[in-house]
Amino acid sequence: MCVVVVGLGVVGVAGWLGWSHLRFWWLFEPLGRNEQGYPEFRHRQTGVIFVRVPGGTFWMGAQREDKNAPNYDPAPRSDERPVHQVELSPFLIDKYEVSQGEWVQVMGSNPSDVKGPDLPVADVSWNDCQEFCRKTGLRLPTEAQWEYACRAGADRSRGETVRIGDVAWCYSNSGERTHPVGEKDANAFGLHDMHGNVFEWCEDLYDAEYYGKPEASEKDPLCTSGPGLRVSRGGGWYEPETGCRSARRLGFERPSRSIGFRAAYWPLP
Repeated sequence: MCVVVVGLGVVGVAGWLGWSHLRFWWLFEPLGRNEQGYPEFRHRQTGVIFVRVPGGTFWMGAQREDKNAPNYDPAPRSDERPVHQVELSPFLIDKYEVSQGEWVQVMGSNPSDVKGPDLPVADVSWNDCQEFCRKTGLRLPTEAQWEYACRAGADRSRGETVRIGDVAWCYSNSGERTHPVGEKDANAFGLHDMHGNVFEWCEDLYDAEYYGKPEASEKDPLCTSGPGLRVSRGGGWYEPETGCRSARRLGFERPSRSIGFRAAYWPLP
């Protein structure tokens, strides 16, 4: 009888709140606001901490034609053009790159070449990340979500007016290795290691011409067509400063294992 009453109570609460709200509560514990003023949540299963990034409109991509126009960058690539405006709904994104300790907790083994529980997991494929997400109820961020989170309200090549050494482990300061997550300064959203340390998988298919297509400017865009490659963002410890720019995008085969990731959750209830 007690089990029936509890079950009816759960169904009643779910009907009142909606299943999406109940699922969110089941997955995440609220932690309050971070130093930058944005809400944080702990994923109950893994302990991964997420920041709730507000929705908004931003300029995506890079251009070098006009220093006074949005997203001027002295070293853009052809697949980062044209600069286009994107509107996003709110979403959660991992405060840090997923660590090896968090990965092992879910997946049971560690594929990273250089090992340490606080180091970002590396040498994981896009397919591996999908399995991690399947087991945890999480997702990879879209490419647009990733760049929006990286720029954190700015339109410069590194998201803010900062020195690369303050926010990134790259070729000039990494000592040719990865470093524990969260050692560098956070950006204006409270996110760490958006530049450097390890490349990060995104959900999108990679299309070098995508930014020039109408669907790239739709609300909450997600590229679902292309040659089969998947997008990777952020640069890595072995990249020069120009390889760790906010707009830098690369396409990798899904089985490629030279990459890490940070988890996300969307859409929000």
